[in-house]
Amino acid sequence: MPAHTAIPFADPAFMNPAFPDSRGFHRQGRGLIDQGRPEDALPVFQHAALLARQGDGQGVVDADRLGRILYDVGYCLYDLGRIDEALAEFQDAVAAAEQGDAHGLVHGDNLAACLHLVGTCLARLGRDTEALAWFQQAAEAASRGDAQGRVDREAVGHSLHQAAACLARQGQPDQALPWLQQAVAAKEQGDGTARVDHASLGASLHLMADCLYALGLVEDALVWFQRSVQALERGAPDTPVNHDDVGRARLRVSHCLMDLKRPADALPWALAAVTAVEDGDAAGRVNLEGLCHALQAVGDTLASMGRFDEAMDWYRHAAETAEHGDPAGLAATLTAGAACLRKLGRTEEASAWELRARTPVG
Repeated sequence: MPAHTAIPFADPAFMNPAFPDSRGFHRQGRGLIDQGRPEDALPVFQHAALLARQGDGQGVVDADRLGRILYDVGYCLYDLGRIDEALAEFQDAVAAAEQGDAHGLVHGDNLAACLHLVGTCLARLGRDTEALAWFQQAAEAASRGDAQGRVDREAVGHSLHQAAACLARQGQPDQALPWLQQAVAAKEQGDGTARVDHASLGASLHLMADCLYALGLVEDALVWFQRSVQALERGAPDTPVNHDDVGRARLRVSHCLMDLKRPADALPWALAAVTAVEDGDAAGRVNLEGLCHALQAVGDTLASMGRFDEAMDWYRHAAETAEHGDPAGLAATLTAGAACLRKLGRTEEASAWELRARTPVG
């Protein structure tokens, strides 16, 4: 099927009397976004922004509305991979939102969304230090609420989480922890209707555990990974559970238990990780790289318990999976399998696996 063609500004559709001002074009653009057509929505939003800048019949500009339109312009550009252009639009959206609506009232929810997307673009461009400041501002703006004073704590927590993620990527897990504690506390309160997005909460719990683990606090990390599993298993409201995320969290529980020399406890978590990853993400897609890691974890756990014959079955499955979905991880699986074969005294097979492990992929 051919791709949708973007509507040029000269198209008669722009003169449709059903869309006499920026609001109509904005709605039209949102409809195109809902259809997954950002390339078509972009010129519609751009035209809406042009009209919004002209103001009403008296020339009064509703800057808050303009900011919302510019946000959508940036969204389209971001979705199309034009990150630098999207960044500029989001920054313009922030400037507009800070001016408020036609009555001068600043809508904290709109301003927060614009600030957050500036941070998102900067993070995507590898500019985490700058992004951190924007995420902090976004959390502060979201805390002020919408025009009626209603606060979306999920939005607050989301920005706090991203600020922490910037610090974690910069190798500062200790500094990320306070941000994550605040993020978790905010997300546990839910959105403006007090509805909790457990998938989002699970992501923050998982990152908290990752930071603790990076600091060598394995027992503490174990508790937070287990909490993340519980949240991720509940998922986001009205959305299928992302079992791939659940599997990743279960696998991290297994890793912690192995570090704590508790392989018998780790084994059921590793097996459960395999089951979850095989169920796929929210769209049912299976992450073969993640599946390879989970399969090898089962093999590693069994091998540590001296159950080498059983372990080899899992290493073989992991190697087959790696060949199809994780070629870069194949060598590690083959090396682990070779060590297991040597424990079984099957030296010729072990040598063959070691040779494959040394053979460049591709």
